[in-house]
Order: sequence, then C-alpha cells, then structure tokens
Amino acid sequence: MDCNNERALAIKETAEKKFAEKDYAEAKKLAQEAKDLFPGLGFISLFITVIDIYFYRQEIVNGQPNWRAVLGLETPSTLDKTCEKYYNLYEDVKLGKNNVLGAEGALQILSEAFCHLTGQFWTVCPSCQFQFQYSTDSINKEILCFNCQKYYVAVPFYSATHLTNSRTMSRFQRRNVVLALKAPSS
Repeated sequence: MDCNNERALAIKETAEKKFAEKDYAEAKKLAQEAKDLFPGLGFISLFITVIDIYFYRQEIVNGQPNWRAVLGLETPSTLDKTCEKYYNLYEDVKLGKNNVLGAEGALQILSEAFCHLTGQFWTVCPSCQFQFQYSTDSINKEILCFNCQKYYVAVPFYSATHLTNSRTMSRFQRRNVVLALKAPSS
C-alpha cells in the first residue's frame, strides 16, 4: 500500500469514529478527504451516502426530519421521482450493508422517509404486536389484524426498529400473501 492509500485508510477510520459519535458533518468531511486521497478506497462513496442519510435525518424542517433531503429530492418532486430516488438509494445502500458502517440503519431511515413522503404510516396490533403499513386514510379507523384476526384502531407507530422487525408486513406484502393463499394449487 502506498502512502496515500495508508493515509486515506487512517482518515476513513477516523471518519467512522466520528460517525459512531454522531458527528455526521465531521465524518463526511473526513470521508470526503479519504476519497479525494484514494478514490478506490473500499466503499468510501457509499459511506459518504450513508453519512448524508443520517445527517439529513437529524435535520429538522417544519417539525419533521428533512425527508426530502434524506432521499436527495428537490422540492417539489413527483411520486415517480420519489419512488425512483428511494429505490435507487435503497439498492445502492443494500449492496454495502455488510461492509459499510451504518448501512443497515440507513436502510431503515430510507424506508421511513419513503413512508412519510408517500403518505403511509406504520401501526401495530395491540393484541399480537404485529406491525403493518397503511395509507394515511386508515389513521384512527378500525382495522382487522392480518395476523391474529382481531380488530383494533390504527394509530401511527413510529420507531427506528419497526422496519427491520421480522413481524412487520406492509400492506403490499400482505396483499401478495393473500393472493398467494387464494391462488389455485396446481
């Protein structure tokens, strides 16, 4: 390894420490410096993307995290553009999930941003703790739990853990399960 590579790696390690301390501005500055020294440094561009996601998640605009900036959207943006940005970022970050510090949490933040920007919310069944994703027109309405078949009033549930919980199912996933169950067996 030559001098620039070693120096870039040391700077990246310092950036990771700053990231762990939630000093996202300093982490990004250092990660960018490492990238400038050695652009081929493993996953450095993706680490910078992850830092940006966390940075904009903590930035508050009108009482909410800056969801548009999390997805890299300009104001205003269409639903198609929102979906495109979300899926592209999600796929990029997913590739580095096992190699980039903070990538798994960034996936959760991206999903949360997408839910907020597309008018969806998460709710949890009080009986079985199964979590569901619904459109906002279901807020404060009685719904049937897909898991335990009990009715409950859907109230928004926001948590950083709900998107990776194995007992979580979006309405799109539920629809696919229902269609699979209704499909005639061969």
